[in-house]
Amino acid sequence: MFIPLGTDRLSPAHRRRIIVVPALLALNVAVYAAGFWGAKNGMWSVESFYSTLHLDWRAFTWWSLFTYQFLHDPNGIWHLVGNMFFLWTFGLAAEARIGRVRFLLAYLIGGAIAGGAQILVSHGAVIGASGSVSTVAGLFIALFPGASVYGLSLIGLGIVAIPASFFIILYVAIDVVDALLEVTGVRRSSVGNFAHLAGMAFGAGVGLLLLYTKQLPRTDTDLLHSISQWKRRRAFRAAMREGNAWSAPSASAAPPGRVAAGAVAAHSEVERAFRAEIATFHAQRDFSKAADRYRRLLADRGDAVLNAEVQIDVATQLVSDGDPTTGAHALSLFIVRFPNDRRSEEVKLLLATVLARTLGDPNRARGVLADIRESLLPHDRLSYYHNLMDEVG
Repeated sequence: MFIPLGTDRLSPAHRRRIIVVPALLALNVAVYAAGFWGAKNGMWSVESFYSTLHLDWRAFTWWSLFTYQFLHDPNGIWHLVGNMFFLWTFGLAAEARIGRVRFLLAYLIGGAIAGGAQILVSHGAVIGASGSVSTVAGLFIALFPGASVYGLSLIGLGIVAIPASFFIILYVAIDVVDALLEVTGVRRSSVGNFAHLAGMAFGAGVGLLLLYTKQLPRTDTDLLHSISQWKRRRAFRAAMREGNAWSAPSASAAPPGRVAAGAVAAHSEVERAFRAEIATFHAQRDFSKAADRYRRLLADRGDAVLNAEVQIDVATQLVSDGDPTTGAHALSLFIVRFPNDRRSEEVKLLLATVLARTLGDPNRARGVLADIRESLLPHDRLSYYHNLMDEVG
């Protein structure tokens, strides 16, 4: 129903540096053609050609772990065509990202491991590049989990784009089901499901290892970054539930902009007086006095929020005046009340800095960093953001 044609992770500049993928594609086609050409010219039969190069449990040779990868079903061209489409789709960006030599080694070694896994289970013969191509798909998902795959829809929709992770996971799920049916004896499969799964696991492992050991520069598009973001978001949600000094107001506190029921008379006049003083001192650019009045207002009403600009100025002044705990609380109230403010991501970055470097709480800093929408940060803050992420781990 869907023929993959490419991904959104390849620029024209990258495309000019790619050599291995086109060479592998040409070699696969050449070997396929050679089997028939040799048979036609009386040099060998198709059967002998394949029996010499295929990977077979019953007649194992070490080199066949590699030669089998270039053989495809002689009874139909679609086995070859399908593998080459997948190699082209995922291989171009993967080669551009990890380099030619690494890509070629991953392709060949991954194919060897995939073929070995298949014959260990099936105890038969295996041909095809699908284990190698699955390695490439595993590499791709480790490097670009948020990418999209575009291709030709065969149900009349034309060229469409779908998430690469969904596309790959769907094929993995199909392989898992088929493998389970084969292992349990429900049915025999002519597809190398175990080769696919082993290749995919190897490719993803190689990609993650290169990223973890910093053999590849980390980006905000790789799987390690996605995993880190998920962990940080989980920490953020947990911290919010704990009701710590920088989280949202507790359930017992009144929502921002309201006074708790039953305490309107007791709070309204006091609050109005404090707010008037804060506004006056802020207008006079006397931020220390404005911060002092806000501290006293928070003592009376812990969820009080000022207007956006005043809230930021007062919060930063509290930190400067040696009260980072109250300053962090004031910053967190800004984030809760003004989530869509253009300065919200910078405020989160400031809050994370206070938590990590002043309050010595890297766990909570990680939670705040996880909530930052990186694409909305000013360009000149991105380097600082990444450095702080590395600092808090």
